[in-house]
Amino acid sequence: MGPSMSGPVSVVMPCFNSERHLVEAVRSARAQTYQDLEILVVDGGSRDGSRALVAAEAAADPRVRLIDNSDDQGPAHARCTGVRAARGRWVAFLDADDVWLPHKLATQIAFMEREGAVFSYTHYRQMADDGSRTSPIVPMLAWYDFRRLLGHRGIGTLTVVVRRDQLSEDVISAWLRSSEDLFWWLLVLRKGVTARLVPEDLARYRDTVGSLSKNRRPTLKAVWTIYRDRLGIPLAFRAYYYLSYAIDSVLRRVRLRLASP
Repeated sequence: MGPSMSGPVSVVMPCFNSERHLVEAVRSARAQTYQDLEILVVDGGSRDGSRALVAAEAAADPRVRLIDNSDDQGPAHARCTGVRAARGRWVAFLDADDVWLPHKLATQIAFMEREGAVFSYTHYRQMADDGSRTSPIVPMLAWYDFRRLLGHRGIGTLTVVVRRDQLSEDVISAWLRSSEDLFWWLLVLRKGVTARLVPEDLARYRDTVGSLSKNRRPTLKAVWTIYRDRLGIPLAFRAYYYLSYAIDSVLRRVRLRLASP
């Protein structure tokens, strides 16, 4: 498949001591049927073999590019660095321990072009650390605007494709150490954008030991801080949306547990 009329995709991949799963993640991007892409692996000063693995992938495929980010301040900072280096019309996000199905980008870009969408996400499943089993599809709403996302545990970052011009400097420079992806999406949606679901299962989120996203208490605290300090939502509305978000987070876990074999 040659260059697409839809334009190139920049895949931004934060990396820090990620040698265990890094090659699988990079190759899932390289294996996309939508081939007009660059894969930006943003390395935060890894002390394992990650950089050598990226170099080997880059030697095999010039679309892979290592970006040094030795002044690493977490995955949000790495994503910010990657987006600034992105040359594509579209930006997609993939962590160094997650994977995409081969037709993920082709399906998603076709949907966005057909529907005139500038921000989309897909269904995905969680998988065990060793990839031996997967969860049911993670529950997801068909669309999110700013207010709807405030009240729901929402979008899987590994599934997002967003048009590059939506990631303006005021968005990508506003990075946090927790719930940073939610904050970015809220900043984009606050401009009047609606995020649209591509209703297909196209990615796998690896449920690794010690994953930041598994520790719910700091995440909920970070969400409250975003609503109060970063978005300046008045107390009554803040309490309403925060309670809705917390309840939806619990319900999502319950639904996944009940649906699991």
